[in-house]
Amino acid sequence: MTVKKLAQRLFFIKPLLNFAFVAGLVFIAILLLNGSIAEQNSYGIPSLLLATWSLLLSAILGLLVNTPNTDDIPKGWFAQMKNRLAKSVFTLAAIVFILISLALLYATIKLLTL
Repeated sequence: MTVKKLAQRLFFIKPLLNFAFVAGLVFIAILLLNGSIAEQNSYGIPSLLLATWSLLLSAILGLLVNTPNTDDIPKGWFAQMKNRLAKSVFTLAAIVFILISLALLYATIKLLTL
């Protein structure tokens, strides 16, 4: 199973991830407006991590669904250049998302061990 097919099967959870992102942000806003310092310290960081992880996973899922097809062999010089450009942009975006995921994992571990 390719990553694109797996992302297409899991695409139904994208609205749930977007809802979790919005819910995390709303909870943080309510917590900052109405919560005490002790509540902000104990519930703020997990809410922030929930919001950032759900937004990142939603973005990665949306990116993987739209990967260029490698099965289609384009005919013509311009079509081949367009296909190579699409593949290189996708590869660059995938590398950026991997680096962001690793940085977020590091931040998650550091914030949860406080």
